[in-house]
Formats: sequence, structure tokens, C-alpha cells
Amino acid sequence: MIEIVSSQGKVKNITIQNFSALDGWEFQRRFIEFASTTDPKIRRAYIMDVLSYAKVEFDDLVYPLSTDAMIDNHLEHWKNIVIVFEGILMQNGIDPKTHAESPSFWSNAGAELAVGFLAETTKLMGPAMEMMQQRKAE
Repeated sequence: MIEIVSSQGKVKNITIQNFSALDGWEFQRRFIEFASTTDPKIRRAYIMDVLSYAKVEFDDLVYPLSTDAMIDNHLEHWKNIVIVFEGILMQNGIDPKTHAESPSFWSNAGAELAVGFLAETTKLMGPAMEMMQQRKAE
């Protein structure tokens, strides 16, 4: 649980849900993209998806942080968003300060890119080789 103090001085408790196994796998993979991009749409979509795993307890009611308005009304300040966002990730095993820095993530990304490139090149080379053989035969 995370405590946020509102601008009126009231304490709001934020409860965090755990990711399901499949969601966790996807969130940890998407974090690498989030950390490496400046595309505001990708970043905002990831932030909103992560924050949807939090609920605000305030005045004996529970509010999911699932819309811009709910986030603005209950977290009020970007610093509180950072606290909750990072808290959700940490509780779910993603350390936002180090997760994207692991060399294996970037080397795996390079390997995946190389495999994809070779696969596409092979697809293109097959027909080209056939055409060359047909021309030789003629």
C-alpha cells in the first residue's frame, strides 16, 4: 500500500494489484520499449496500463485509477503519479531504475533484430535465386 497526501492534507491509500503471469510477462517486455522511446503515445499507453493496477481508497470508497480524470483527481501531481507507477512496477518485480539497463535485454533485442533481418532476407533471396537459375537454363 502507498500513501498519498492530497492537496487538502487528506491521506489517500493506494492499493496495488499484482499482475497476472501473462500480463507481467508483457509489462516487463513493454517496459524496455517504454524506457527507450520518446513517443508520447507509447509512453502514455504504458503508464495508463500500469496505473490501472492501482486503486485509491478515499472516504470509505475505492476508485480505480483507470482514466485520466481519476488519475488527475486522486493523484493530483505528476510526482504522485511517479510514486504510484514505480510502486506498481516494483511490487510486480520490475525495477524501473535498472530493468532496461540489463545488457541481456539489449543484446537480445539485437539478436531478435538480426534473426528477423536474416529471415526476411532469406524470403527475398529464394525467389531471386530461382529467377537466376531460370535465366541460366534459358
